[in-house]
Amino acid sequence: MLYTTKTFPFEHSLKEAEIVLLGIPWDSTETGKSVKYGPLFIREALRNTPEYDLETKTDVFERFKFTDLGDIEVVQGNWNLSKQRIKETIKEIKEENTSVFPIFLGGDHLISLGILKALAEKEKITVIDFDAHRDLMDNWIGEKHSHITWAKRLLEEKNFDLVQIGCRSSSKEEENFVEKNKISDSIEKIKGKVYLSVDLDVFDPMHAPEVGTPELLGMNPKEFFLLLKKICEKEVIGLDLVECSADKVNTQTANLAANIIKKFLAYKKS
Repeated sequence: MLYTTKTFPFEHSLKEAEIVLLGIPWDSTETGKSVKYGPLFIREALRNTPEYDLETKTDVFERFKFTDLGDIEVVQGNWNLSKQRIKETIKEIKEENTSVFPIFLGGDHLISLGILKALAEKEKITVIDFDAHRDLMDNWIGEKHSHITWAKRLLEEKNFDLVQIGCRSSSKEEENFVEKNKISDSIEKIKGKVYLSVDLDVFDPMHAPEVGTPELLGMNPKEFFLLLKKICEKEVIGLDLVECSADKVNTQTANLAANIIKKFLAYKKS
């Protein structure tokens, strides 16, 4: 008998898995605290999270077949090469198993741009972005690709719509862009495929203190999970959790991220 510990109690091959976990520890554009260890500590929190959800009476590890592929080996300081590695990894995953549902752990928010370009299809994808910040600046100190600009770069692509929830820090430039492009904060009218991106700074620092750039007056978990339940009624094709700056085991933010994964899988349509 092998006495070993894995991320999930029972792991499957990629070919037969229904859920795949993938870390992307990129944080070269982070302007606050380093978030490169987010995948490590979210995984550790996930190992320690009880698998049974009392609300839905669901054991998420029994309901789905899981595999954890580890972390993409990004090249810090080189976004073009890191983006290519993200794209090629996701492409190979989808070639091996077209129906597997991906959960990505970051890393700064720029990884969402790389992920979404890799997942892009002919039909539109609506990105629901939980975030304290707009991330709609055209550049940051001359840099076009940053965790502060990723959403602006995304909307330059024709096959994405954006819904932003929880924003409370912005610039005049960004707010003008929001008004001009009619960026919504409502999920009610969303149809078609949805990708969910959760920047953990959407929460008030009382609930998630270990994030790259915390902002006061944020959401509480109860508000978030009520919205998450509604989002899970839609056709969600992927999920990422970014900007976790945990640097030790058992932090509030990593534990909250792990519980978001658990709740999402409990609510998720089969």
